[in-house]
Formats: sequence, C-alpha cells, structure tokens
Amino acid sequence: MRPVVLCSLSLALLGCPTGPNPLDYDLQALDASDDQPEPTGPFFCATGTNVDGAVVPTGFCTRRFATIGAPRVLNFAPNGDLFVSSPSQSTDGGAPPGLGQIVVLSDDNHDGIAEAHVFLGDVPTVHGIAIAGGFLYYTTSAAIFRTPYIDGQRVASGPGTMVASYPMVPGERWTHGFTRSAAGTLYSALGVYSATTCPDTPRLGQVFRADVGGALTMLSTGYRNPMYLRCHFRDEACIVAELGDDGGGSQGARERMVLLRDNTNYGFPCCTGRGRSTTANHNVFDCNSVPQEEAEFPLNDTPFGMDWERGRWPAPFRDAIFVALHGSFYTVPRWQGTRIVFAETDPATHAPRGSWNSFVLGFGQGGGPLERATDVVFSSDGRMFFADDQGGGVYWVAPANLRSRW
Repeated sequence: MRPVVLCSLSLALLGCPTGPNPLDYDLQALDASDDQPEPTGPFFCATGTNVDGAVVPTGFCTRRFATIGAPRVLNFAPNGDLFVSSPSQSTDGGAPPGLGQIVVLSDDNHDGIAEAHVFLGDVPTVHGIAIAGGFLYYTTSAAIFRTPYIDGQRVASGPGTMVASYPMVPGERWTHGFTRSAAGTLYSALGVYSATTCPDTPRLGQVFRADVGGALTMLSTGYRNPMYLRCHFRDEACIVAELGDDGGGSQGARERMVLLRDNTNYGFPCCTGRGRSTTANHNVFDCNSVPQEEAEFPLNDTPFGMDWERGRWPAPFRDAIFVALHGSFYTVPRWQGTRIVFAETDPATHAPRGSWNSFVLGFGQGGGPLERATDVVFSSDGRMFFADDQGGGVYWVAPANLRSRW
C-alpha cells in the first residue's frame, strides 16, 4: 500500500479544505478486494456539495441524504433502502419529537439524495428496527412488533403484530435497542434510570434474545441503559453501548462498550465497571467479577449507534468501528462532546482496541446543520451514513476515490 492524497482527485469538485484540517490522517490507498468486483461507476463524491460546517478527514466528502424529523436508528434493507425510525415522543436526553413513523429512504436515480417513503405511521415510541426472515421488526415503549416485508417494499401491508412484550421494570426507558446478527438472531435491550440501592433487582437494564415465537430470553444484565446495540455484518459478534448513571446515584460512572455475552452480569447498580464500586455497594457485590469492558468513554459522551467499516476505505479507517457520540445534556451550550469517532478493532473479536479518534466534527447546538449525532451504519456500497436527531437530518460520508457500481 502506498500513501496517497485523495483530495488531489479534484480540490474544486470535492470541496476539499484548502487550509489546515484538524482531522488529517496518513491515508493509505486501498488494494483491490479479492471478493468484490472493482467498481467502475462514477465517484460518489462527484455528486452534490459538501455539508457546510461538517469537518471530516481530508480526502472525504459529506453529503446530506435526507431531511427527517428526529432520526434515531438507521438500518439497511438488502436492496440498499435505508430504514429510519423517527419517534414522535421526545426523550429524556433532550431529543425533540419526530414523526412517529418508520421511513424508508431510497435513491433510485442514484443522485446521492434520498426519496422518502412512509413505511409505517402512528408509532410514537418507535426506536429499534431490524429486518429478518421476511419481516421488519420494530420496538415501541412496551413491546416488539413485526410486519411482513419483501425486499424493496416501501409501504407496510398493514399494522404491526406484537410478538413479545418487555418485562415491567420500575423506571424503564422506552428507547429500546434492537439488532439482528449475521446468522439471523434477534436481540433487544431494556434500560433504566438511576438507582441508589445495591442490589436493586427490579431496576436492572437487560439485553434479551428475541425469539420469533414471542419469547424474550435474558442474556445479560446489570446494565444501566444499553440503548444501542449492533451485530457485525459478517461474523457472530455483537456489541452494546452502555450509558453510565448521570443521575448522581453511581459515583465514578462511565460510559462503556461491551461485547454481548450470555449469562453475564455487568454489575449495575452496585458497580460502574470491573473493580469500581458505587457508593451504594457496601461490599454486597464483588465488582472484580464484572467483565472488563471492551472500551469506555467519559460520562456524558453518550455513545449511541455504531457500525463497522466494510473493508473499502483506506487505512487507518479500514475495518474500524465507528460510534456516534450524542454528547452531554448538561453543558451550556448543550450537546458538547457530540461527534463521530472511530477506533481500530481486534480482527478476531471485532471489539474496539486502542484510542478513539475523531472522524466527523462540526456538531453543536445552533452551530449549523449538524447538531447531535445518533446512529452510524455502513452501506454495502462503502458509504457511511449517520443520523442527527436534533438537527433533523441523515447524511453520508465517502472517501474521494470510492466509486459506485451503478
């Protein structure tokens, strides 16, 4: 692999920065993939104009894909349509009300700008979404629903049918995570608010396996708020973003990312991580038994959605995991810390390792079109899509030398 300057393709065409860029990296050219035909279509970045205020590494472009109220979760259908959940109920973390809909974003004319279709309406607390086994699954505050789905379908055939209900947990959150593994297994999550008593069995965040027959089987517990989870696109590895207790009940709390493991207790509300007891513990729970998290963030960085690069980007981004940080609810101005970051991954486990590095900057309250990142998902064509609930938009990012197959 040889160093390249991707912006040399065309500074004017791509809108590459002409001054110092805080996100300059030593980019490496991609070798041709052995299992994919070399794309021969136009460069993705040859369409549209860069998003004003968005800061990405030199050699990348950013485009607005769609304007949509409060997009929270993104998920691709096999044909390349992008499903978006837009709840109409506002969140405790400050997200505004959206549409109360599941929206499909298509791009049939390949201009890099979406056509929006309302797939399903009247779902005020929709959050998690996933496609599996001929159905679109989605979560509401109380239950998991599904509706028949054929690849390419853009309007639901009717209302969803409930397949499982969440256990009644005091103080539970309605923003459930939901994901599908490469083998088709479905997982969902339930989060809670602050807790000050250890143990506090009724108030435990949990991750479940969601069986198509309607049962929820608890896999791991001891979370505070595992709001987002995603599985690797190729291998049976799933990762959970766990939000720490910012309500004052857990001294020393942090945000963390953990691999999904069966029969595991992550310690909340007695522990904030391995070897870290809360003030409520009083030696009730051995925090040294808590599994070590794969990654951590400072409290109020608020890791939300994440996904892995598909092997088409230059190093150091190739095969990395990217995470949308939602930022702080408490800062003035609000949302400080919101950005998209990446880290290299362990080839065997796909867990993040090493340091986190900024990838998309320019978010912030009232600072421009980008305000607060919520989710990240990679398309099979190599582009990274991300959502901004506060700013009401869905965007994509691509390297300047990434070609389409159109």
